[in-house]
Amino acid sequence: MARSLLRAASASGAPLSAYADDTLLPGDVLRTLGWQRAGQFTDWRGALPILDVPVPNELRVLPLTGVPSLNLRRQAQAAYADRLGHTLVSEADIVADAHGSDDRISHVALNASGQGVGICRVWLEGDTLTVGSPGVHPALRRTGLRHALLRATCSAARARGARRLVMQAWGDMPAETQADAGLGLTAATVTPIHLSR
Repeated sequence: MARSLLRAASASGAPLSAYADDTLLPGDVLRTLGWQRAGQFTDWRGALPILDVPVPNELRVLPLTGVPSLNLRRQAQAAYADRLGHTLVSEADIVADAHGSDDRISHVALNASGQGVGICRVWLEGDTLTVGSPGVHPALRRTGLRHALLRATCSAARARGARRLVMQAWGDMPAETQADAGLGLTAATVTPIHLSR
């Protein structure tokens, strides 16, 4: 069944991505059809980490409440829309406290020109902080900005009683997964993401 579905989807010729969930689209089937692993989804869980990561030069990290502009919010969200597993957002996804998120704890990164180049959107329930994958612009992915956003977010959440973290990271590359592994969290779920040729 999975093989037939993948062949039909591939007939369009458009590049496709798929979560290699063994119960639905097994990785071995994807690979026999020429798909290649290109990232992964990781559900990290554990104690709220304490990070010591500076904000890179010429960038600012501030609470999302400080950025009411929908255009800047859209820029920040779009900065990592190229990552596998992400989708483009609508206006309903970027308004204040969208889908129950908390703009007081969520953070955004702006560059020297004031453009949105990263975002960390979060939900706080009891003592558990849930983080959508912290995302940054491709040109800034090797700068430490991703963890600087997470540091600011975790600090704000700790002040509001958070003690535990659930971080759902989509489309991560090996270097990002390795960096997150140093946060003292446990990878509760790891699902490879494959890309068609």
